[in-house]
Amino acid sequence: MDYRESNGSYFIRLHKNDAVFSSLEKFAKETGVTCGTLNGIGALKNCELGFYHLDKKEYERKVFPEEAELLSLVGNCSLLENKPFFHIHTVLGASDFSTYGGHLFSADVAVTAEVIFRPLDLEIHRGFEEDIGLNLLQMCGHHHD
Repeated sequence: MDYRESNGSYFIRLHKNDAVFSSLEKFAKETGVTCGTLNGIGALKNCELGFYHLDKKEYERKVFPEEAELLSLVGNCSLLENKPFFHIHTVLGASDFSTYGGHLFSADVAVTAEVIFRPLDLEIHRGFEEDIGLNLLQMCGHHHD
């Protein structure tokens, strides 16, 4: 992984076989960022995607081992248990030009991943919300009604 800063934003390049989440967590630790947004393109493999079923309060998960074009990676970084936590969704393109996507649980870089991270001067934590069954963003430390 390499990254460069410009005007408060970072351009990150993940290398072939880098694990996406551990690389981003390393980036956050090295730079001290705890909140921001990210988007990216490239190619991934060994992607574990999820679809959240609210009625069951659980994710349906599926692993896609094949290489795929990373058409869109969008997400954010906030704090969960006082550590940077990346919440990422993705759309992937298969070799037959079909697309699929969902919540990204894990992935490795197949060729490269080019990510732009825009830090925000905020401290936003995630907290568990029983009615949803997930750790959601807590603005100003208040739970929603």
